[in-house]
Formats: sequence, C-alpha cells, structure tokens
Amino acid sequence: NNNITAKHFIVGVVMAAALARALVGLFAVGAGEARRTSLAMQYKPLRRHANLFEDWTEWVHPPLLHAIRSSNASALLDLLREEAGGGDSSGVYSLPLFLDAEGGCAFCDLLLDELDGYYASGLPIERPNSMNNYGIIVNAIGMRPAIDRLQAAVLHPLAALLYPEQAEGGFTSHHSFMVKYKAGQDLGLDMHTDDSDVTVNVCLGKDFRGAALTVCGDSRSPSHRQFFASYSHERGRALIHLGSRRHGADDIASGERNNLIVWNQNARYRASPGYVNRQPYLREAAPPDKRCLSYTHDRDFGDFTAYPPGLEEFRGRGWCPPAFACYDSMAPALKKDEL
Repeated sequence: NNNITAKHFIVGVVMAAALARALVGLFAVGAGEARRTSLAMQYKPLRRHANLFEDWTEWVHPPLLHAIRSSNASALLDLLREEAGGGDSSGVYSLPLFLDAEGGCAFCDLLLDELDGYYASGLPIERPNSMNNYGIIVNAIGMRPAIDRLQAAVLHPLAALLYPEQAEGGFTSHHSFMVKYKAGQDLGLDMHTDDSDVTVNVCLGKDFRGAALTVCGDSRSPSHRQFFASYSHERGRALIHLGSRRHGADDIASGERNNLIVWNQNARYRASPGYVNRQPYLREAAPPDKRCLSYTHDRDFGDFTAYPPGLEEFRGRGWCPPAFACYDSMAPALKKDEL
C-alpha cells in the first residue's frame, strides 16, 4: 500500500532527524566538557590559591555552617531574611553565606584575586551564559569539585528547607559562573528566568553603586510580570530563589560588581510531573509592571516603554506571555501567535 509506505517513510525521516539532533547535542556537550577539562589542566600550574579548588566550606559563615551540620532548622531560619514575599509565587531569601566572624569576606577577596589571575593568564574565556557577555565559568577553570562539595554540604540543605519539591533527592548538577558589571561592559541584565531549579547568587564586590536586582513573579503565574522587590547586593551575602522567578539586574551607576552564581539543577525534579516547565501558563491578572518587562522576551514591551538604544531589533519578536495567557486589555494585534 503506497499510503502506508509513505507514512512509514515520513515517520522514519522524522525519527532520523530527531536522532540526529540528539547526537549533535550530545557531541556538543561532550566537546564542551573536553574543552573545559583542557582549560582547567592548562590553568592548574598558574593557580594563585590552591585551596579554592578543593573545598569552600571552610569560608562558609560559621553560624550557618554550624546550623546545617547540627540540622537546626530554627537556627537556619533565623539567619534568613525574606527579600520578596510569595503570593502566588515562591519566596526569595538572602543569608550571610561567606561572611567571616569579623563581618568581612576573605573568600570574596581570594576568589576575585584568583579570577584576576585567570584573566591575566591569556587562556580562552567562555561567556558565562547566553545573556551575560563578561565573566568566567568557574567550573571550566577547575573549581567544579569545590562547588560540588559546597552544593552537597550547604546549598542543598538550604534548598531542601526552602524549596523541598525542587531539592528532593539531591541536586544532580550545577552550572557555576562569575558575572561582571561595569561601565563599558555589561551595565545590567534584561528580565529573565534561569536554567536552574534553585539559584544561589553571591555578591563578591567590588565597590559599586546601583546594580540592584529587581525581583518579579514566578514564571507561568498570574503575577509573573508584577514587581515584588528591589534587592541591594551586599558583599558576602547570597540571594536564593527558584530559577523560575523572573528577575533582572538594574544598570550599575559606578564601580564594578562581581557576583558568583550557582545554578543548581535536579534531574529527578525535571523528570517529575511537578516540573515548572510542565505546568500550564496561567492568564496574567493585569498589565505588567514596567519594571518587570523584558525587551528580549515580551511581546508588549514597546507598548510601555522605548526599546533601549540599539535593541529596536527585538520589536515584534516577543513571545511572552503566550497569546492564550495575555491579560485582557492587551492590544489584540499583540496577541497574535506569529509575534
């Protein structure tokens, strides 16, 4: 039967294309890991602080480490400061992660000095993610084992207390990097969510003004693009939130801000029915707050504010929210799926 033969042929072509895409992805991941392993080995004899490549728990804020090791949930909660409430979104918290007993951050000084050493080495620098242009993937220069230990000993117990669904069973991987904001480089960062189940964002310094983090709602929730809080970074202090929480970095006014960011990922959570990207997009309850708009992603950005200089090309490319989840008063022309 010619019809059956044609159907089988089409199915075969689709399956072959899917397999080819999967293989290309696997080869790309493998090549990336091999390249990073090579960079780490090349940088090894140039390291300034060998202990930064072994175990970071020695620099964790002493009361925090004691509370975790003694499984004292009450003491842990006492160290947390809620920075943004939940409502129909998850909570956002900060805590003293790397503050030492004197209130300073020796860890921050050491890590920044080490990263300056990597810059001075002349070895290749890979962009930390698809949005930040300046920074270093610290996993790639040999720090993955140290962050593995920090994740298991400190970050996962914290996440299990605050976000038990996302942390259940333990984290299975992380993408860890430093980002830099200063005049002449990245000034800020557009509104976005992270490819992370639980994000930990630590301010390392240096001296700066501005560059606060604007926190909006959870992805897919009615308040996704509503303003919740503005968080001012403090050296040695970490912000912890779900990767699905919309946020963006305000432009820096002066100086230089460096932050260490750990995207904690849990393959078990991502395979579960509760994974955020398997949830329905709920209709937005109201027009967005201007502070929570993304010129990269939002279909209605231009209705509320002008596109930043040089970024007019994003007009008409936005997809967020999906047409079926747009607030009632959005202009009909903006709700078309072809946007």
